[in-house]
Formats: sequence, structure tokens, C-alpha cells
Amino acid sequence: MQIRPARPDDVDAVFDLLATSFDGYRAFSPPDWEPPRPEPDERLSMARAFERPDVWYVVASDANGHAGQCGFVPAHTERWFQGDAIEGLAHFWQLFVRPDMFGTGLADRLHGMALDEIRARGFARARLWTPEGQARARRFYEKRGWYLNGEREDEHGALRIPIVMYVHDLD
Repeated sequence: MQIRPARPDDVDAVFDLLATSFDGYRAFSPPDWEPPRPEPDERLSMARAFERPDVWYVVASDANGHAGQCGFVPAHTERWFQGDAIEGLAHFWQLFVRPDMFGTGLADRLHGMALDEIRARGFARARLWTPEGQARARRFYEKRGWYLNGEREDEHGALRIPIVMYVHDLD
């Protein structure tokens, strides 16, 4: 398994894994729910984000190709660095692994690497959003010290399903 910082040319593999992962949300979403499909400008924004020094994002690969991804950014009051920065808070972002990698320890490894780097960059807390119905991810995070903070969105953006916020105190 190779894990390295993401580069702009990784964006297609990242979005392919996002599509696969979002497709798995059908298991807990309403019958008529369709996964979001990225707009071309989202790919460009992601590629540009990979070049920012305040973005930490890694990709994992094995003999079968792109195996996983994980990152974080400084938290802001709005998405994609919009609004005010929230002092001391990192936004944990996109921990996804290929379905055949479930249970292999890759997600745990990526998660640990991210938390180590969040601490190294001086953040005291981290937050993340995950679908309310995503029981597997919620169990994963709760076992690693994340806790619900009470925030919830009924129909988050393009996902159009309820999401909940978790927080991790790092100090």
C-alpha cells in the first residue's frame, strides 16, 4: 500500500471513489434518492485545493489502483474556505476507501495519519459531517473518540439526505 499527498492529477480517481461511496448510500436513503454527481467546476476546485498549503489530503493506492483518500482543511463558517475561519478547528474531510478495503485497516491508518497531522498543525479540535443513516461510518468514528455535537442538517446540499456533525477534541 502506498500513501502519498494528493496531486491535481488524482482528482479523477478521487471523484470515482466518491461516486462509488455515494452510491453505497442508497442502502439507507429514500428509494428515489440518487447520488450527487460532481459538476466540472467541482473537479477544478478539488484539483486547486490539492495545491493549497493549508489543505492536507492523501491518497492510497495498491496493485488494484486507487484504494482510499482522506484529508482535512481549516474549518470555516461556510464551505470551501468561504466565510470566517474558525480558530483552532479543522474540518476532517472525505475518509473513503474502496469497498474491498473495508476491514483491512486502511481507513484506520488514513484516519490516524490525518489526526496526527491535525495535531501537528496546532488544531485543538476537529469536526466532520457524515450521513445520519451511515451506521458503519458512525461506529468507526465513535470508536475513535468522535462524538455527536447535536448539529444536524435535514437535506445537506447535493446529498439531499440528513447529515450529523461529529467533533473530536485533540488536546
